[in-house]
Amino acid sequence: MANFVTLARHTELKAKTLVHILKANGIDAFTEEVNQFFPSLTAHYKVRIAEADLPKALSIVDNIDLENEEQVSNAEIQNRKVILLPFDYTPTSEKAFPLAFSWAKAIGAEIEMLNVYSADETEHYSILNRMIDFDKEALRERVERAHSEAKQRAEKYQETIQQRIDAGELANIKFKCTALEGVPEEQIIMYSEILKPEMIIMSTRERCKKEVDMIGSVSAEVAEGAPIPVFVVPENIDFNSVDMVKNIMFITNFDDRDLIAFSKMMARLSFKEIEINLVHFRESGTKETWNEIKLNGIKSYFAEHYPTAKAEAAILDGANPTQSIRDYMAEKNISVLSMTTHRGKLISRIFNTGETGITRRFVFEGDFPTLIFHA
Repeated sequence: MANFVTLARHTELKAKTLVHILKANGIDAFTEEVNQFFPSLTAHYKVRIAEADLPKALSIVDNIDLENEEQVSNAEIQNRKVILLPFDYTPTSEKAFPLAFSWAKAIGAEIEMLNVYSADETEHYSILNRMIDFDKEALRERVERAHSEAKQRAEKYQETIQQRIDAGELANIKFKCTALEGVPEEQIIMYSEILKPEMIIMSTRERCKKEVDMIGSVSAEVAEGAPIPVFVVPENIDFNSVDMVKNIMFITNFDDRDLIAFSKMMARLSFKEIEINLVHFRESGTKETWNEIKLNGIKSYFAEHYPTAKAEAAILDGANPTQSIRDYMAEKNISVLSMTTHRGKLISRIFNTGETGITRRFVFEGDFPTLIFHA
């Protein structure tokens, strides 16, 4: 096991932010509670790294003021285009691998594979055990051992992924596996804020399995909270290549933020020809001529700014939006559903229901790939 040293002490948020910056720069790091017996009594965490990485880590720390949010958001990381691919060693999480590697190959990006582990789960060591048998040095050894085991497991899995590349199962691109300790959705979102990937690609599992493992149970949280576009691949379909992204249904509510989402979407699909179906939902029984004018206006804007993409526009009945979407997707042979998030909520306002839960279940328990943008 490596010889670990303490690089710095910070509050939990700053410590984890520093860990993410170090990880993004290729330095292995993890946090350790200063008071592990009664964690609530202190807000301070140690940032621990391998002794061999200390010179490089110090040069990074010297150039970052964690009190300065703007400086943190613009922290210098390795200059590379990357796609973030969360995984949890389950077959479900692996469903997203072929698409992620294919997309990265198409845009000249690397893959950053991220696993989020729990030190307590790794060690089968509960808080009750801590209270019964408290030993500061023993606890430190457990944290370091848990981190080392998670890192070793990720490195071994990296060898498995390379074997799949060599066998032609995955596109041949540069990739690496990273392990972070913490709450999965929180760590994925925080890491994406530091890494600034082109997008996050992850899978979601069937409804009956969502409570079992990490991937699927957190995909909705990541999609709604990450500032990065998120592509969600359902467990029950085969969506193995970026070539399958052909006909996209983009749901719009005539918000200015939709134009920003358009720009983000086209920037990530500029390498291929696609068809866009712009869709808005009207209230049941109304004609809404003004909405038709606005929708055609967006279509004209789209045609002017993205002449290589074919665009259609439609207004669907909002009385039963889920069925309307399914019928329209089947009629137009739609391959991907796309929508925006705003302030941590999916666009329930588009369905005119006011119930975010309905929209959430429809998207994350559906049977079609979904591309979600933060607006």
